[in-house]
Amino acid sequence: MKLGIIDLDIANIGSLESAFNKLNIKYKICKSEKDLININKVILPGVGSFKAFMKKVKDNDLEKKIKEMNINNCSILGICLGFQILFNKSSEHGISQGLKLIEGQVNNFKEVDKNIQTPHVGWNSCKFNLPSKLFENVLDNSDFYFTHSYFASKIDKKFVISRTFYDFNFVSAVQKKNLYGVQFHPEKSQSAGLKLLKNFVDFC
Repeated sequence: MKLGIIDLDIANIGSLESAFNKLNIKYKICKSEKDLININKVILPGVGSFKAFMKKVKDNDLEKKIKEMNINNCSILGICLGFQILFNKSSEHGISQGLKLIEGQVNNFKEVDKNIQTPHVGWNSCKFNLPSKLFENVLDNSDFYFTHSYFASKIDKKFVISRTFYDFNFVSAVQKKNLYGVQFHPEKSQSAGLKLLKNFVDFC
């Protein structure tokens, strides 16, 4: 197993590196397509703007490579914004196209109710919908750390592995074969988050 962490200089990946160092799991920082050669598990972390992040993905010739890796059964884990770009599109700063690896779209909480406080920041629980190796030995309703103003919706329920309540139930984790995504930050979620990252490496 060779694990790669995609770093497009748009997310602080220090916490993620620290988590894998704590788990004694080796990884490679990947900034371009050539860095992903021989990588068979990849993590796509991100913070900030959907549109800016997708531009970085395209500018670094990673869009085609990520899609190829998905087709070739490489395991992919999207975290936070890296989770959101797995879907078709986002309404952030106008409509932007995502990787379209899972049918769905991303919208601001305030598009549902303008009175919802954003961003959604802090600890919140994940209610498991379907069994997944990603949550192996993680207790149902475990708390994870969130910080986001946008959420994914219109997703086939057969891909939804957890939901979280923040004024309403939104999708907090998905799985489509070898493709995984979480809206929260496992690297900042203490023991439950570390377990999830180890599960991704060991079982997914």
